[in-house]
Amino acid sequence: MLEKMQILGVLKKYGYYAINRAPFLYQSEENIGIYFVWPHKHYGNLERVILLNTLEETEEVVYQYWWFMNNKDKYPIMVEFDDYEIKTPKVSYVYKGNTLTVDAMKSFGSDEVLVREPKDTLKKRELLRTATILILVLKEKIRMQNETYIKVEEMTETLKKLKSEYKNKLSLYKKGIKEETESLELLKDNPDESEELLRKLHGELDALKTIEDIRNFINTLFRYLSNVESSVSTIQNTYLLNRYPFEIEDMKKKIAILDEAINEKKKLFQSKQNPLDLLASVDNLSECKKMVDIKTYIEKEQKTVKEKYQNRESIDENVLGDYLVSFEKLNITLPPMIENKYYEEFDKEDLYNTLKVIFGNLSQKEKSACFVASSFLRECLIILMEKNADTELNSNEVISRLILDNQIHLFNDAYNTLDYYVNAKIRVKYFSIIKMKTFESFMLSLIEVIQILKGLKQTLNKSFYGYYLEKEKSIINLYLKNIVHLNKKTSYIARFMPNVPIYYSPVSIIRQLDIVNNNELVERQTDTIFLLKDMVSIREHNEKTTVVRYEKDKTTKEDCMIVHSLKEKSKCSYYEDMFYNKEDGELYE
Repeated sequence: MLEKMQILGVLKKYGYYAINRAPFLYQSEENIGIYFVWPHKHYGNLERVILLNTLEETEEVVYQYWWFMNNKDKYPIMVEFDDYEIKTPKVSYVYKGNTLTVDAMKSFGSDEVLVREPKDTLKKRELLRTATILILVLKEKIRMQNETYIKVEEMTETLKKLKSEYKNKLSLYKKGIKEETESLELLKDNPDESEELLRKLHGELDALKTIEDIRNFINTLFRYLSNVESSVSTIQNTYLLNRYPFEIEDMKKKIAILDEAINEKKKLFQSKQNPLDLLASVDNLSECKKMVDIKTYIEKEQKTVKEKYQNRESIDENVLGDYLVSFEKLNITLPPMIENKYYEEFDKEDLYNTLKVIFGNLSQKEKSACFVASSFLRECLIILMEKNADTELNSNEVISRLILDNQIHLFNDAYNTLDYYVNAKIRVKYFSIIKMKTFESFMLSLIEVIQILKGLKQTLNKSFYGYYLEKEKSIINLYLKNIVHLNKKTSYIARFMPNVPIYYSPVSIIRQLDIVNNNELVERQTDTIFLLKDMVSIREHNEKTTVVRYEKDKTTKEDCMIVHSLKEKSKCSYYEDMFYNKEDGELYE
């Protein structure tokens, strides 16, 4: 086990004295390590511990932290944890989509080292994704098999009871008549140990180290899936699942015929229809007659399975799992494609400067439209966009719908506020596009604002991150600081790809907060970024990242600060969505 002075020696080498600021020494009853504080782009300052076993490991960990802290403001370098809920995660440093090794950090500046992820690492990630999908496919196949087996088992019992009832009533009607019925046995390959099998497969996958091992695992899984699907029991049970409902229906019809025939025997006058002819008619008209025989069905299905799986050599191993899922349209959520693409990102200052230049080149009317959309009139625009007022309705229809939906008062209030004499200067300066001659002209000018914004299509050539709350509204306001988690337990992170239509306003016009002067408008100098939902495609990421923020709990101070334990400070769930230009079509990078 490492000694305290060994770790302190490495910390001091990089200028960390573990006295007044992190990193500090960490020591519990069982472990020794270093307490760090990592500034994270989205999640804020994260206090965590790295446990250490060797001096070499200590040297590497401290160097990487020192290098990150010295370069994070110069370059787009991110710190990433393998698990954001635990106190001792595995820590990685990522630059342009690539995980940096110590050697890469030491040779930083060499494009050959940093631009591309090592081929072996990328290939391994691609193959692991394929293997994961194949396990998901197997899981879905087993689920479908078990579900089919249970349903067929239930129908088998129902059919047995009906056949027994039918046989008894037929004997009662006319003894000595023997009826031949086809009987198929319900089959199952093995006892249901699917959960144990899947657990073992995941364990095997996690243990694989080399590309060749993963590739062999994929090939084994592929063959196993082929055997599962071509199994006689699997195919026969699927056949029975389709056939048994018809047999049950036929048996019910036959029992009804015999019930009536038995009752007829007790009557003085009997029907001229021969019950045996009616029973034969049920057989002749049965839907079962239209089905192929079981042997032909099995042969046909096994041929289909063989054709599906024999294409193995012609399918790229990176999309082998995607091929199987799409072939049968299985209800499986696929992991994201492994891409080694990096889109240059704006930092906050460059983004604002770029947007200000774009805004400065707009016409007076276009600027006014941006002022309107970032003002107290935003809610009016949202309502009009939800009603497709800019494309499908005239002003009279719009007003009628607003009255019916009890929304007209919002527009009346807005009209009266703008018409208020103290707001004349603001109206002329920022809302020149709004026509106040009549209420109808006011409505028409709001619709014109929407049309102008949709026609602008101002885009950026770089990616950037933002945060947002109102996912469903037609106008989405964006924030470049993640203030959301301060008030809520959920935060939505938005990554905007290049070419996304974006809008900016340097001024926001709001209502006076004072109740006495609530009709007076206030000019607020604030950078507002927003977008129109109709202009973008959003790929929502449904899997959340739960981030626990810790703080020091038990500490002692001797010749250095020693942290003995951490306690939970807060917890927040993050969802990261991707925004694309709708006209670009495909939602993948």
